[in-house]
Formats: sequence, C-alpha cells, structure tokens
Amino acid sequence: MFGLIESQPLKLLLTHYLEVRGARRLPARRDIDALKLGPVLSVIWINEYEPEAGTFRYRLAGEEVNAVFGTSVSGRLLSDFVAEEFFAPVNENFLRVIDAEEAMLVSGPMYRCAERVAIGERLALPLSSDGEKADGIIGATVRRSLVDLDSVAFQDQQRTFVSIDDLENPVAGRAANGPGC
Repeated sequence: MFGLIESQPLKLLLTHYLEVRGARRLPARRDIDALKLGPVLSVIWINEYEPEAGTFRYRLAGEEVNAVFGTSVSGRLLSDFVAEEFFAPVNENFLRVIDAEEAMLVSGPMYRCAERVAIGERLALPLSSDGEKADGIIGATVRRSLVDLDSVAFQDQQRTFVSIDDLENPVAGRAANGPGC
C-alpha cells in the first residue's frame, strides 16, 4: 500500500500501524503510541463504532481536524458534525473499513462536508478493542491546498480499499467510486 500513498504523514501512520499490529490481525487503540506519531498528531483522528447509534464516536482528533470543523469533534458522533447530505456516504465508507477489515485511502477533494474544501489525502485503518473484530478506526487527513468550493467536482475523489492482509503489498488495492467527504 505504501506505493499508493503520497504524503509522509500517512506513510508514518501506516508504518506505526504495522509495527504495533505485529503478528496480530488488528491492533487496538491502546497500542497506538502518540510519542511515535508526534509529528503527525495534528492530522490524526480515532473513532469507535457505536452500534446503537449506527455511526462512529470520535475519541481523538488532532488540531488540524478540529480546525476544519471549527470545533472539537472529540466525544461527538460523526452525525453531529458532518452535514446531513454527506453523512450517509461517509458513514458507509467507514463501515466498510471495519466490516470488510480494509484500509481506505482517499485522494483529491476533501472535507466538502464541512464546506472547507481542500485537495489532500486520507488514510483510514481498522482498529479492534478485542484483537479479533474491527470496531474502530485510526485515520489521518492531510490537506495540501484549500480550493474554492465550487471549483471542484467530488467525482474526482479517488478511493482505494486494501485488505488488511495486503497492507505491506506496495500497490495492492481496489478503486471505488461514489460520493465521499
């Protein structure tokens, strides 16, 4: 998957994820070492799936993530801060990450759901509180440049899903189309 990622912060996140996972199928949130991720903490976010709500609660969000939404998203449900018209596709993409145990790499226009569009790259990786079944996500979103909301087509957003079994394969992945955030 490393061959598909352009930004250094996302490569650092993936490297750390693979290190803390070790021989296990999935790492847990408690395995993440903030000291090793220090240079990229501002763009990292961690959420947990809440079945009764049908969506994800954010447990951690770096300052750049919070800045996009104009407030802290920690402790809040995804549905609390993503615009209603974008919630379903974003939630579905995150559900795919945990249900299929796949990494998701997104590149192109980001954050239309916050009406602060940027060109960037996002990586989302499944986490497990019991080491067996995915129930959360660690991710990072890197914004390279802000753009005018009306100047981008979100159909230009590229999403690639990679099985966690293929994460060390430099170019593994399956492209997906459809709306995102």
